[in-house]
Amino acid sequence: MLRFFACLLFAAIAGPAAGQVIISEIMYNPDSNEGGVGSTDPCQTEWLEIYNAGDEAVSLAGWYLQDEDGRTEAMPDNTVIEPGQAIVLIPGAQSVTDFRAAWGRGFTVIKLDGWTVGNGTLDNLSNGPSDTNEVLTLVNADDEVVDEVNYDDEEGWPSDSPDGASIVLIPDELSAEGNDEGASWTRSTEGQLGARANRQTDEYDGEDVGSPGTVATE
Repeated sequence: MLRFFACLLFAAIAGPAAGQVIISEIMYNPDSNEGGVGSTDPCQTEWLEIYNAGDEAVSLAGWYLQDEDGRTEAMPDNTVIEPGQAIVLIPGAQSVTDFRAAWGRGFTVIKLDGWTVGNGTLDNLSNGPSDTNEVLTLVNADDEVVDEVNYDDEEGWPSDSPDGASIVLIPDELSAEGNDEGASWTRSTEGQLGARANRQTDEYDGEDVGSPGTVATE
């Protein structure tokens, strides 16, 4: 009987696995004009996807992205990511409407100010990454690192040549540990792991391939 109650107490304390929010896809070298139409901002058509690989909803209020150059502004107070949900983050220079025109609907898109070029901001995502650049970090409201990806385009990482394809986590590696390794990522290919081509618009004027808002789990 004591063992039974001890097990119940442990279950009550441990509960189900908490939400695990990870970086799951990165469009760092789009074929579309990264400056955008009439814009001097060189990161306008970049984007990044985060995914809740856990089984609990997680509040993203106050969370932000940072790299070795600086950070973005915080996510809105009412932002929640549900278990199994993917959310797409885009630079403040882009609009959600323009992004949806190119990539479709049915998923959450959040615009982050401070993803630009300038002192103290998350600088544009490097098209020639290395072991020191680009270090993408997802940070919570308590300034604790939740996930970090130091992506590259060699040393086992997918190539970004030719440009236009995102890199995406393979289904077996959807974790904060898995996405540390280049072998856990693959180059997006249309028709595989939910990847599709963008609709060409004035802003997204190139031939890009990715799966924003869609995460293949098998």
